Amino acid sequence: MTSSNSSALLSVVAGAICISFSAVFAKLASTSPDVSAFYRTFIGGSCLLALSLIQCRESLFILLKRHSGLLCAGGLFLTLDLMAWHRSINILGPGVGTILINFQVFFLALAGWMFFKERLSARFVFAVPLALAGLCMLIGITLDSFLTSEFSGIGLGLTAALWLALYTLMVRHIQMRSPSVSPVAVVALVSLASAASMGIFFMWNSTSIAIPTATDGMWLFLYGLISQAIGWLLISRGLPGIPTSQAGLTILIMPALSFIWDILFFARPAGMVELAGGILALTAIWLGTSSQAQAD
Repeated sequence: MTSSNSSALLSVVAGAICISFSAVFAKLASTSPDVSAFYRTFIGGSCLLALSLIQCRESLFILLKRHSGLLCAGGLFLTLDLMAWHRSINILGPGVGTILINFQVFFLALAGWMFFKERLSARFVFAVPLALAGLCMLIGITLDSFLTSEFSGIGLGLTAALWLALYTLMVRHIQMRSPSVSPVAVVALVSLASAASMGIFFMWNSTSIAIPTATDGMWLFLYGLISQAIGWLLISRGLPGIPTSQAGLTILIMPALSFIWDILFFARPAGMVELAGGILALTAIWLGTSSQAQAD
């Protein structure tokens, strides 16, 4: 792995760590899941837009002129992902919902193989189910729990995984088509496009977006700043420099860390099976990323 590839991989990992705090901020805020998602994209997008106007104003004009359709598509994919994911969690619980959304790995790997001619090594193919098995142990998911879960919740979780993969691919595609354009501007405009689509949805359904307390406002601001602005900015910077399938597997670190934050901040009980699952998942992630780098 070259130094540029290592830097890109570290950027994606750092972004995944930032986004892993999403569940913490969403849990601390008392607003509904959809309203929390709206403020995540609106606040994050606004922060990045302000930064873009200072550092890379010309990138905004280039993106709006050349990629306005792709930006809107990326924003819509992000909206559909967040809304489907939250609804899956409400039906199945955060454990199954987290497992299901990480099936984005399969969608990303398939897209990389079909459209970008990326090779999938045997170690990588082995690492994907190993990582998912570790996550199942970590969150306490068994085969019986999948079989007894409501079909609609499973469908929503898999749909969220597909939308997330499409969002990730859209951001990567924009960056690759216009490599000179700042990732700050890309994530800013995609985030605001997502917030705008949610705003239309709220207006259509007469949904209030009022923030109950100042404390809730603080958590929502941190949610938007850290999980959306900083997190996806780092990921978008690293995506063009690493294979699509490697990016998807690396982002699997998010649910593992979310479980750790749940233990540290909310005193979630965790036994040896859960801790062993976390170690297994992280080991599989390392195995997959290193083997895929060698294959390329």
